[in-house]
This record gives sequence, C-alpha cells and structure tokens, in this order.
Amino acid sequence: MQILNSLVPIFSVIALGMVLRRREFLSAETTQTFNRFAYFFALPAFLFYKLASATSGSGSANLILNTLLTTVVLTAAVGWLTTWIFKIPSHVRGAMIQASFRGNLAFIGLPLVLFRIYDLPIDHKMALESAVLLALTPVVLFFNVGSVVALAVYNQKTESAISFGALAGAIAKNPLIWACIGGALFQGMAWPLPTAVVRTCEVIGASAFPMALLGIGSQLVSISVRGDWSRALLPTAIKCIICPLLGWSVGSWIGLSGIELQVTLILCAAPTAVSSYVLAEQMDGDADLAASAVVICTAFSLLTLSILLTLTGG
Repeated sequence: MQILNSLVPIFSVIALGMVLRRREFLSAETTQTFNRFAYFFALPAFLFYKLASATSGSGSANLILNTLLTTVVLTAAVGWLTTWIFKIPSHVRGAMIQASFRGNLAFIGLPLVLFRIYDLPIDHKMALESAVLLALTPVVLFFNVGSVVALAVYNQKTESAISFGALAGAIAKNPLIWACIGGALFQGMAWPLPTAVVRTCEVIGASAFPMALLGIGSQLVSISVRGDWSRALLPTAIKCIICPLLGWSVGSWIGLSGIELQVTLILCAAPTAVSSYVLAEQMDGDADLAASAVVICTAFSLLTLSILLTLTGG
C-alpha cells in the first residue's frame, strides 16, 4: 500500500499533464510558464523555507550526502565507460553520458521522498527531510558541471572547447542552488524566519510540485522520439538499474540502513531529467537520443521504483 501511496500521486499528475496537453488544454506556452514559475520561484521558495525552518538534521545527514554524491559520480563514470565499451559514436556520447546520471531529483525524486516519509514521527520526518534537502545542493552542482562538460567534449560539432566562464555563470544563476544555500545558512546560524515570510513561502512553495509534474507530463507529450530509439535503452538501464544498485552498495558500505537508505535510493532511481534534453539541444548534442532517453526512462522508472520500494520494505 505504501508503494501505491507514494508512486500513484506522482505519476498520476504526470499522466494528467500528458492528457491535458493532448486535449490542448495545456499549450506549449502554458507549459513553459509552468516550468519557469516552478523552477525560478515555487521550488526555490519551498527549499528555502523548509531548510531554514528544519531541525539540525539526523546523524545520517552526511551519510546520505556522501552516498548520493558518490553514486552520481560513479554512475557518470559508468556512463562514460559504457560509451567506449559499446563503441558509441563520439557525437552521441555527450547526450548518452548525461542521460545516464542526470536524474530528476527536484520534481520527481523529492516529492516521492516526501510522500514516503509522510507518516514518520514528526521529529524523524523533519530531520530526514532536512538531510535530503541539504544533499541536493552539491548533487545539483555536479549535474550542471558534469552535463556541460560531457556535452562540450562530445557533441554534433565535435567541439572540445569548454567555456568555464559560461559554466560558472549558469551555475551562479541556478535558483535551486541559492535557495538551498540560503536555507542552510539560516538553519546553521539559527536565524528565525518571520512568520509572514514562512507563510508566503508556504503558499508559493505549495504550487511547486503540481505545476512541475503537470509540466513534465506536457513536455513528455511534446518531445518527439526520433532516430534509433534503441540507443536510449542503454542510458535508461544505467539510470534506472545501475545507479540505484551502486547507491545500495555505497550506502550499505558506509552504514546507511532502513528508511534513510530507502530515500537515498529513491533519489538514485529518479528518471532522467527533462532538462537533459533541453541542454543537449542547446549544446549541439544528440537531441534525438536525449529526447528518447527522457521518455523511455520516465516510463521505465515507474517499474523500477516500484521494485525498489518493494525490496526495501516500502
């Protein structure tokens, strides 16, 4: 029952977004507005006030961070190594590598975690929520840096020059990173948030996940799966199977267990982010492969997340 309570709300809203786009209730312009509002305002507001008002975190906070970040780095390495083993053409490799490790943590992984820990005792729930949110910042940083580097080295134009200035600028403009840093600073310094600020953030933040999930569903419909879609099976297998298996191994080895290990694995198993397709298109990567990977991985993740929750006592 916990599996249904956690997964059904997430994928039902994504499915609703797909239906609304098919019925032309949502347009491309509306979807873009939803996504921009969720990314630049709603989710940053949610992350900021949740972190700023959270408890100091559980003793497993560093373990969750170390497990998640180590797993993502290892998965990126597996994705890169796989392109060599299977002799993937150079211009395809960048899109395949980033599709292998760049998960949709903010809009699928995080709400799934929050549903999973919803019924925990309040102290445990708050501490675990704080630990998970703190882990997002360095992982989102790695997503940005790793994806840009992979696509700069391997793309359709085979240009290997990396603009570190542009990369630094993109990271500096990422609202999720600044929201996490700001919230962590308020938490660490024990600065109280005014009630009016908390309530404002609660109202804005409450719209983050429904708008983002509707936007994901709408985007999935609009993304055309073209070319040799079978190539997308490789990064899908790495993202949905290899990544959580690596997370399980790393987490167990460093001492994670129980619900702490489970929520970490949920983040590891989150499907390839829609933003990976957008970035591949902007950087002359293989946009067809990136599109196929997003669609196939999102669909396949419903099965792998169900299995994951079953095996870990969900």
